[in-house]
Amino acid sequence: MEQRWVRPADLGVSFEADGALLVRAPVRGVGARVPPVAVGVLAFCTEPRSEGEVAAAMGTQAVGLFRALAQAELLVPPGQQDATPAFFENFASLDVHRRMLADAPRVDGYAAAIEALVEPGMVVLDAGTGSGVLAALAARKGARVYAVDNSDAVRWAEGTMEASGLADRVTVLRGDVATIELPEPVDLIVTETFGALALAEGAINDLARCAERLLAQGGRVVPDRIDFFVAAVTDPAVREEVFGPFTRLEGIDFGPLVQAARHRAVTLEVPAAALGGEGAAIARHAFPAGGDAVQGEVVLRSDAPIVGLCAWYDLQLAPGVTLSTAPDAPPTHWGQCFLPLAEPVAPGEHALSVRIEPARDDRRSCEVTVEGDAMRGVWRVR
Repeated sequence: MEQRWVRPADLGVSFEADGALLVRAPVRGVGARVPPVAVGVLAFCTEPRSEGEVAAAMGTQAVGLFRALAQAELLVPPGQQDATPAFFENFASLDVHRRMLADAPRVDGYAAAIEALVEPGMVVLDAGTGSGVLAALAARKGARVYAVDNSDAVRWAEGTMEASGLADRVTVLRGDVATIELPEPVDLIVTETFGALALAEGAINDLARCAERLLAQGGRVVPDRIDFFVAAVTDPAVREEVFGPFTRLEGIDFGPLVQAARHRAVTLEVPAAALGGEGAAIARHAFPAGGDAVQGEVVLRSDAPIVGLCAWYDLQLAPGVTLSTAPDAPPTHWGQCFLPLAEPVAPGEHALSVRIEPARDDRRSCEVTVEGDAMRGVWRVR
């Protein structure tokens, strides 16, 4: 049977000055310059296709392009079109795990949830194990644990289990949590696969597939809910932190950078005193069953001009155990998400519709869309 190939889900095309096309799959870390006729082959391969099917539909000359696109990984085997290998390798860095392990609210919050929920003899899946800290905590409570990661971070997890005397209770596996097979159902899935605004790492659909396949009847996911919030920012110093570097050199116009910055969310530690009022809840979102998009209507009130919006989230880890990334909570490595406004907005009461969803060209990023009478815009979050 002939091998079939399909185009990656995140494939994008841009036009070069010489008439060629630049085709890229950003989260796979691949790209190539191709002739314009390659677009027809890529369009045809929205579904898995073989060389014979390409030849029958487009002629034998298209087969050479078909082969070249497959060699460049711009066509991939069926089942791999949603894979994001370049993204996962970011988590193999020692510095990434140093920063996360130094985040005491994060580690202590998950430790408290595992203490409350894990019982001896349970089977636990640590989805996206990284350093292996959550798997180790569950194993110390007497669970048998599968620790899964899709990057070279598995070497850190394996070393952690061996050094901690837990290798007989923790099985470390490299694989995609969305598709990995385990020899038995699990009673608990614990995961810390959250980026800026929780959804920026694009893991929620992967975790939903994982839970649907592997979670035993009556099992639980940690966390099981994410609460999203937004507040008005009135301190000009926060906005200055975003735009100031582009305006300090006299005689040099960084206008293109300023324009780009207006559409980029920035991860900052926003002081609670910088807010113009209390935060408003966007949504209470079931995790992972709630899906990869969040939407809500809010009303923000401010007595001072609004220079941007601050967004954050709380992870509901277990009954009575909440890990908050709010400005007035103990600081975490996530900080808050600042959405700068192009121009300050007058004080008053502002009704807004807020939507958070995956970016169309990169499912490992997300976009925040705000619509209202005085405030509107779209910001990329990474």
